[in-house]
Amino acid sequence: IKNFISGIIVLVERKIRVGDVLDVDGVIGTVTEVNTRSSIIRGADDVETMIPNSMFLENRVTNRTLTSAKMRRELRVGAAYGSDPRAVMEILTDSAGRHGLVCKDPAPFAIFEDFGDNALVFTLYFWVDLQGGANAMVVTSDIRLMIEKRFTEAGVGIPYPQRDMHLATDKPLDVRISNP
Repeated sequence: IKNFISGIIVLVERKIRVGDVLDVDGVIGTVTEVNTRSSIIRGADDVETMIPNSMFLENRVTNRTLTSAKMRRELRVGAAYGSDPRAVMEILTDSAGRHGLVCKDPAPFAIFEDFGDNALVFTLYFWVDLQGGANAMVVTSDIRLMIEKRFTEAGVGIPYPQRDMHLATDKPLDVRISNP
């Protein structure tokens, strides 16, 4: 009865609609059905989860597309120390701006986030309009490929973890062999 009444409320309020991208109790996906007792959410892995409608009223629900079908994505990228940060930021924003499914408004932008252990860390922010059926994960992958190509052309290295080892040579190494 609780789920049926919750379903009526969900259907009347229309805060959750087919096509919305939701995060409900750790389940993230697109709503494919809204029924009176339960709703179906399809995750990125194409697994469908039946959610009792009472969860929409009793739990914290994030509707990423409630007021707009535009979804902001972020992509973190490390560039080798010695790279020109402004050139890296230009490559990032230009790569996102050239992708046909990335929104022009708001425009993509990049920030120089941090001096990491092994890299200069940047974050690219861009928006994808999901209303046209765009897959944000595929768009993000495409942009990564574009960035990697542009980095190679510009001579910007993508670093890998490195460790420096310092040996103290002021004392001889004490090696003792013991006989059992």
